[in-house]
Amino acid sequence: MKIELKNIIVLLLFSIGIKTAYLIISVSVNGSSGNLFHEYVKTVKKNDSYWYQKIAQNGYPTITEKRDLGFSEGVNFKQSSWAFFPFYPVVVVTTSKYTGLTFDKSFLLWSITFSLFAILGTYWFGLIYFKDHSIAFLSALVLFSYPFAYYYSMFYTESMFFTFLIGSFISIHYQRYWVLALLLIPLTLLRPNGIVLLLPLYLYMLERNGMLEKFKMDWAGLFKKENIIRSAAFLTSPLVFFMYCFYQLEKTGFFLAFSIAQAGWYRELSFPIVSFFNRGDLATQFNSVFTIIVILFAFFIRKKLPISLNTLVFVSLLLPLCSGSVISMTRFVSIMFPLFLVLTILINQVKYKYLVVLAIFVIQFGSFYMWVINHPFSY
Repeated sequence: MKIELKNIIVLLLFSIGIKTAYLIISVSVNGSSGNLFHEYVKTVKKNDSYWYQKIAQNGYPTITEKRDLGFSEGVNFKQSSWAFFPFYPVVVVTTSKYTGLTFDKSFLLWSITFSLFAILGTYWFGLIYFKDHSIAFLSALVLFSYPFAYYYSMFYTESMFFTFLIGSFISIHYQRYWVLALLLIPLTLLRPNGIVLLLPLYLYMLERNGMLEKFKMDWAGLFKKENIIRSAAFLTSPLVFFMYCFYQLEKTGFFLAFSIAQAGWYRELSFPIVSFFNRGDLATQFNSVFTIIVILFAFFIRKKLPISLNTLVFVSLLLPLCSGSVISMTRFVSIMFPLFLVLTILINQVKYKYLVVLAIFVIQFGSFYMWVINHPFSY
């Protein structure tokens, strides 16, 4: 099914329009210095953005003591750059080096570029999944109207990570395994969960090739030459992951330094249920309730999705919950696109479906306000 040009244009304008609205809201709340570029950068560059810039400017520090990777002891804590993966800052510093752009302009360039790729990728996969232009278009609007979808426009990894993730699914559908092999490299080096998402991607490949249907596996076909060749495309991910781990070992003495560094953000391996309501602040309470609602929704719609997409959702929920915290769960949910595929089906059944999307979109501005005023609710 071909992509309709008018839908592409509308989605691109929608994405740019969102960013304009963010700027207007930020200026309305905080005032303006008169320089719109600086005002926009102030709007989208917060929190983790500064860690990525620090890595881009200084690289990763050499560590001699484990505690320098990060720790948290009550009110005392230490954080380090090792908690963040390298692909995003490497892209930014490389762009700055060869174009002469400042770091802020490099961040902005890639933020806008990949947010556009992300919304178009959503539409493209929607065409594959729904085989209907109007529903595919609606699915892109639903995902990017999600109340916490503003992260796709920030100096964060969301848009870049999602682009490579959805692109990997699309590559598998069209059986472009050499493209998949390339996309898995940045996907793995962008965020710690990139390597884990190989599982739903591999299951999707098996489904696409008729080797997995519901819980029925063609075990004989699994070891056939054709499938082994296809499976080889997935090797780029563990290869670059282990290379990065050896780099960590050389610089810090720890093979999984990034995991140890999570302690600086009060994250440590825990039983998932311990993550809920374990702090008294409003953000933790809200995120706990929000996560429970998402889990319940994912459970009740599980039969509407294939195993591969269900796996993506539940793995993406389980990983952060095993860290003992629900902080940022609203952000993590934004890349769980299968949830939004089902939500699109439900909204599409409503008579005034675009009014429903508009209502969801308006709520996004309320949550974005928390980002503008630097409230912990937006972490």
